[in-house]
This record gives sequence, structure tokens and C-alpha cells, in this order.
Amino acid sequence: MSNLKTNIPWVEKYRPKSLKDMALPKAKVSGHQVDLAEELTKFVNNFFIEKSKINALNKKIRTHNHTAPDNKQKDEIKLPSEQAAVLLEGDPGIGKTSIVYALANDLNMDVIETNASDTRTRDALEKKLKETTKSRGIMDFVVEAKKKLILIDEVDGIYGNKDRGAVPAIIDLAQETQFPIIMCSNEYKQNLQTLYKKIQRFEVRSLSKPEVIKIAKKILSKEKVTGLTEDDLGLIAEKNNGDLRGVINDLQGISQGQAKKADMSLLSSLRRDTMEEIFSLIRQLFQDVTTIRDARNLTDKSDVDYNFLYKWVSENIPSFIYDNMDLSKAYENLSLADEIFGRIRKNMYWGLLPYFYDLFAGGVAISSRYGASNKGFRRVSNPIYISSTSMTAPQESLYEKIKEKYEISQFEAMQDFVPFLQALSSSSRKQLKILSDWLELDAKEKKLLKSE
Repeated sequence: MSNLKTNIPWVEKYRPKSLKDMALPKAKVSGHQVDLAEELTKFVNNFFIEKSKINALNKKIRTHNHTAPDNKQKDEIKLPSEQAAVLLEGDPGIGKTSIVYALANDLNMDVIETNASDTRTRDALEKKLKETTKSRGIMDFVVEAKKKLILIDEVDGIYGNKDRGAVPAIIDLAQETQFPIIMCSNEYKQNLQTLYKKIQRFEVRSLSKPEVIKIAKKILSKEKVTGLTEDDLGLIAEKNNGDLRGVINDLQGISQGQAKKADMSLLSSLRRDTMEEIFSLIRQLFQDVTTIRDARNLTDKSDVDYNFLYKWVSENIPSFIYDNMDLSKAYENLSLADEIFGRIRKNMYWGLLPYFYDLFAGGVAISSRYGASNKGFRRVSNPIYISSTSMTAPQESLYEKIKEKYEISQFEAMQDFVPFLQALSSSSRKQLKILSDWLELDAKEKKLLKSE
């Protein structure tokens, strides 16, 4: 596994550089099938045409307002949000991000990317994007710089609270931006209705099994990997259920686990990122690891995808580290790891990947000065970005009842609010009854608040 971390992951190595090189998934707008490459190219080109016209008109308006009395002032013109932003909606791993980067490459543009689930509040999102969307950098006045394409990923991780939410901020930014915005989401969300009404939403479907197998064959051919049959590739495609990224990760895992040819026992037992393995790995990281080397040895033996493991570590820090100073140190290391991964993605510096591992796995795990206190059973929680798309009916209904009391995102509810309610409920049966009556919970919802 150690070689895997110093080489470029196949999902990045074989990320298409152009739309014409992609097996584009089918897409619909308002129930009608469209050519995704054609529509997105037209959207970007039309944006710059319309924005140029509006900028020229606003320049005249500003000149007029400079000398006109207050009662003769004119409002500047804003670009309608539907001409400034679009949304790609579809399952994880089907290629939405790759489509955006390939489109930008075709149009000789730079991609400025942020993750909306990490910058959910209005202030955080504006701080991240406002200067990018409103103005050019200083070098743009010195050299002929590339145009920019703004990518906002995981918008289904945000919410529409008027005072704190990022949805109104996105709509405002779309009307003011100097660059087109493409957003991506994994699923349809009822609380994003305001956004859906303002922009065009493309429903992107997974690639078919034959298309996935065709891509897999091309990659295996380039990597000179033999021994996998059509049926084997079909099994991998079915296991990943349309997730092309998962298929490519599995292919790399199989090929790098082989001796002279693909080990079919590995294929039959391959279950990347299984719950049993990840739960055990997280507990070992926080409870057994005492040095960076320990953490490195542990992750080297694991088949868990690096980005996936990062999210699990991030989610479970509070379960294993209680001291405020230690928590601060852990989150600082996590932040540094995130910064390094940003550089890796932006500049393709994959040689930095071991440092990313060391910081988010080792640096976080050894942050606690009280390792012994972490012993014993600790609850390991799924990252919200996974569990939110597969919540049980009681979880969904509990969230809806919480939302009736507080304007809160699903992410915040399950990440912070529900654990808080569980802690309160564990103090006494009376407290559990008070909370249950307050939220009007049924038996199944009430059970979610009981300590495990």
C-alpha cells in the first residue's frame, strides 16, 4: 500500500482533460433530455457575452450617478441568476466535478473550487468567494490571465436560513459575479427550493454498466493490467452501483494487490471502505496509535480511500478527544492537512500525499495528552456526508421535528444538535421525557436519543 500513496491515484491520473474525451452521463432539465456538453458550453459562453453588455451599461450608469442628484440616480443592472449559475445534481462519483474541470480546460479557464458543506454560513461562503466572483486579481492587469469558472461543490450540504444560510448568499453572488458559477449536489433537497427556482438544474444520471466497463478496460490497458475478465469488471461495476470513482479505486486496489496477475480472491473479498474495517481503523487510530510512525503503519495496511478516511477521522475527533486544548490541536492539524490537500489538487503535487496522511491521521490521533482516557468503548459515527443520503425514516422524521423548532441544516442537526440532545437525555429518564414531549417524538424517534 505504501506505493499507492506516493503515486498519483488513478481517479486523478485518468481524470478527462476534455469533454470530448469523456463518456458523458445523460442529463435532463425539467424532464427533457439535453446534451450536457453542449448546454454547459453554451451557458459559459452566453454568460460572458451578457456580462460584457451589463458591465458596459453599468459603467455608463456609474458615470451618470457620479454627477446626478439623488433623485436622478439609477440602479445598476444585475445579471439574472439563471444566466450566471447552473446546478449539476446526481449521485456521488458519477463525474460531475470531472465535467466541470474538463469544460474549463476546453475553454482555457481556471477553476476556483470550494465545498459548500464546509462553508455553510453566509459569512463563510462570502469570505471564500466574494473577491473571486467580483474582481480580477492584480496579475490580471499585468498579463492576459485566464478567465475563471467557479465550482461550488456539495451544495446539498447547506441550508436556506435567511440570516445565516448560504443559499441567499449564492443567489446574491450569482447576480454580482464576474465569472460563471457551476454548482454540484448529490441529491435533491426540499430546503433548496429557493435555489432551484433561480437557476437551471441538470439532473445527471449515472453511466450505464457497459459504459463503465468500457472505461475500466481502457484504464487497465494503459496500466498493462491483465487477468480481469468481462464478468469481473461487471462485478466491480455492479458493486459500485454507478460510482465510476469507486470502480477506478477498486481497479487500482486490485492491480496493486496482485503478484503476476489479478488475484481473484482479492476481488471476491474486496469491499472498499466496509463498515467493519473503518470502525476498527478509527478506534485503532485514536486508541492505539502513539506516534506518527504507528499511524503511518496502520494506514499503510488499510484499503480505505484517503479522502474517505479523512472524513471519518474529522467526524470522530470529539468522540475520542475531550480536552479543549487537545481538541484545538487536533483541529489545527486537520486544517493543515486540508490546506495541503488543496495544494495537491490544485497543483497536482501528489508527492505531498504522505504529509496529508501524517497530519490528518497521525497528527490528529496523537493530539490527546490523555491517551489512556480514550480506552474502552467509544462510539464511532458515520460522516454526515455519507449518512445524510441514507438516513433512516426515524432519523428523517426526527430532523424534521428539530427543524420545526430551529432553522437548522440537516448537517448541523445530525452533527451537533442530535448528539447534544443525546447527552442531555442520558442524564435521566425525566430529562429524556421532557425532550421527547417538547419535540413530540414517537417511540422510534425517542429511541434515537437514548445512549447506546
